[in-house]
Amino acid sequence: MLKNKKGYTLVEILIALALVAILVSVMAGNMAKVRPDQKKALFIKAYTKTEIAVSQMLNDAEMYPTVFDAEGNLEEYGLCSTKAPLGVLGDTDSASGSGKFAHYFARAVGGTNSGGEVKTSDGLTYVIETENADSVDINANAANITIKTVMKDEEVELGAIKVSNSGNVSCDGDKCQEYMDDRYNLKIKDDPKK
Repeated sequence: MLKNKKGYTLVEILIALALVAILVSVMAGNMAKVRPDQKKALFIKAYTKTEIAVSQMLNDAEMYPTVFDAEGNLEEYGLCSTKAPLGVLGDTDSASGSGKFAHYFARAVGGTNSGGEVKTSDGLTYVIETENADSVDINANAANITIKTVMKDEEVELGAIKVSNSGNVSCDGDKCQEYMDDRYNLKIKDDPKK
């Protein structure tokens, strides 16, 4: 008595593999179109981290206090302040002068600061240039931040951000504006120049 062995023949396996190969080749072209734009994703991440860090810094009453003189005029206000922090922070982690913003920004984003360049573990570099030292003008520009990263062993500038004395974070340039206008769509555009 012969037993029927259940299994697939070589021809059936080859046909199945051929069908899978055809499906993969058809899908590969479409999959490339839905691949996320890595530069845009990294810049949006940096922008969001900047918004959060700036908010934390400005709302820390010891780090950036609002101080009035005897007549009720603003003596010290906002992120342009270069004076050392007050209270416990002033005693334990005091930074002042032109490097104050970069020092506390690095702390807020979990990075390291070296001469105004804040590097984070996710490969982003925030190059910080401060302006308008000790200005109390709410609209004064406190810092310009250029976001960079390394891709394929080459440093790439992703975009630039402005931070006002009052903590307003905004775009500085067309690339940033382009990314932020469509921040929820990370698909690579069809334009081969990008």
